[in-house]
Amino acid sequence: MNTTLNAPARRSNSGIDLTRFDSLVQTETTERPKVESIPDGRYEVRIEDAELGVSPRSGNPVLKYTLRVIGPNFVNRVMWKHRGITANTVQYVMDELKVCGLELKRFSDLSEFLQEIIGAEIEITRKTRGEDVNIYFNKQLDGGPESQSDEDDLPF
Repeated sequence: MNTTLNAPARRSNSGIDLTRFDSLVQTETTERPKVESIPDGRYEVRIEDAELGVSPRSGNPVLKYTLRVIGPNFVNRVMWKHRGITANTVQYVMDELKVCGLELKRFSDLSEFLQEIIGAEIEITRKTRGEDVNIYFNKQLDGGPESQSDEDDLPF
């Protein structure tokens, strides 16, 4: 004999009137609009957030970027880039940070200066290979150190 099935119903606070919420709850299932995924291509983005974390699988440090599209298409959509940090990828991380306008003398200073790239506007390329999405940092947009030419140094 299963006692849980035959146990008396546990009393709840049945004196609480919940009827005022009935009109707020949708009982019919409505289909949510489908969000179109961002296709591969070049995009102008603003770095909205950057943080250091740890990969749950490998235990290696991970640099996590939140990128908001500012043009030319899919404005205000968000993309995420996670870059694992290993001996094989540390130079790629340094190159990405340089595109964002951050040059470190010591890589160990990254956590101290990481917030400086928040708000940086860069051009990225999004490429899908199978189920993997890769995001490459191309260049900093107007106003950044990577986009200035030698002619900008002229006094007139």
